[in-house]
Amino acid sequence: MKIKNKLLKILFLPILGSSLLLSSCQNNSSGNADKNTVIFWHTFGQDIAIQVESKAEDFEELYFENTGEEINIELEYQGGYDDILTKIGNGLAVGNVPTLAVAYPDHVADYLSKETDELTWVYNLEEFFNDSEIGFDKQEWINPSLKGVDDFVPSFIEEGQNYIKDGTYSLPLMKSSEILLYNKDVLTLVLRDYDPSISDVDSYMNSITWDEFINLLRFIAQDLNKYGSNLIIPFIYDSDENLFISQCYQRGIPYVSLNNGKGSIDFNNDQAKAMVEELKGYFDEGLLLTKGTNNNEYGSDSFTRYECIFTVGSTGGTGYNDPGAAGFEVGVAKVPPVNIDESLNKYVSQGITLTILRNNRLNEEVNDARARLAWQFMKYLTNEENNIDICLSSNGYSPVRESCYENEVYASYLTEQDFMPRVANVVANEINGEYFNYPVFQGTATARTQVGGIITQVFLGFKDIDTAFEDAFNLSLIAMN
Repeated sequence: MKIKNKLLKILFLPILGSSLLLSSCQNNSSGNADKNTVIFWHTFGQDIAIQVESKAEDFEELYFENTGEEINIELEYQGGYDDILTKIGNGLAVGNVPTLAVAYPDHVADYLSKETDELTWVYNLEEFFNDSEIGFDKQEWINPSLKGVDDFVPSFIEEGQNYIKDGTYSLPLMKSSEILLYNKDVLTLVLRDYDPSISDVDSYMNSITWDEFINLLRFIAQDLNKYGSNLIIPFIYDSDENLFISQCYQRGIPYVSLNNGKGSIDFNNDQAKAMVEELKGYFDEGLLLTKGTNNNEYGSDSFTRYECIFTVGSTGGTGYNDPGAAGFEVGVAKVPPVNIDESLNKYVSQGITLTILRNNRLNEEVNDARARLAWQFMKYLTNEENNIDICLSSNGYSPVRESCYENEVYASYLTEQDFMPRVANVVANEINGEYFNYPVFQGTATARTQVGGIITQVFLGFKDIDTAFEDAFNLSLIAMN
């Protein structure tokens, strides 16, 4: 077991370029490759990378102490999610893929779609769940609680099972959702004018519905500069894609589905068009912007510059919305639900998911040995204590096990009054595991991008609604084939 400074590799790999990535896999691509090395491609920012690298080194030492075998977990940064999708998609056929990788479920669906009867690329993790040697209930030194898949937040596990192919093909590492942030100092002044009977701003914002929120935005927009000379808009929604998809889900509007075991692109329908027309009306009234209609800037930039009162963004990046000690008080609430049907008041699930891949330049013995090591490392990263450590080092990600939320360390963190703990508290206690999952298949990654484009193009007037939907639908169908 070699102890080395892998952090240099993590931080400087993007500069060294793709040739090093290619050689790192190809150096081990013969049938005699090292069975005890796991190549791990990731997209982590520096803070998370440092934490996971530390866990990798701890795992190497722990593995040697308990088995006498020397192993190596090699982390390699690949850029963003689109970068890693492209690299793995191009690398599957030529054997330039890692054993362990960060992947959105949409990406895993694309990898699964490339499989044939002779070649499978993605390991079904269920073969490890109850393995007699390395299952969840084995190796207490890796997973001290010995708790298994039932301890994971159910919707997070379901996300890794929502494929056309039966099985579990991805496992959550840490998750995020969307949250509403507001300038509480300004909003307190607004509500005094809007409805003086509202005494508890935070409770009001966590109980407000989407229609009630729109009415509040209208009131603010009538005299925007009364509440701040820098204000340019009341509300910014970061993700055009999530705005479309979340509104579809909460309104019961078809988006994508599985029909007779086959993927179906369903968003090109009259209900969805009416929804976009309604949302465009709010844009035209000056009530909201999205990232796509705001020069591709995140709402956090405008929020901390006092240019908006409300913003919705990923909990995985909420730290960017903190104006600091000299700024204003930030209020935190769940995103106002449409509330047409309370059973549909669920929220988008995002964040970091892991998958295990087969490399066709390696023989089955090496592939399976590496996959079993990768699984054990996944089990180690997602044990209660480690998962809390990694999430607390992130910029707002949440743990994936239910036991994490009962853990004394995390439970104490949720009671703190600083900005990030208050965000985590709303995720844990207001959203409270109420996440929606759509099926994923080849084409859903494109569909997601295309519906975001509908919002951007229609709001800005680049396309009429019918044309925007038809173009997005056709491109999504092409991506399915």
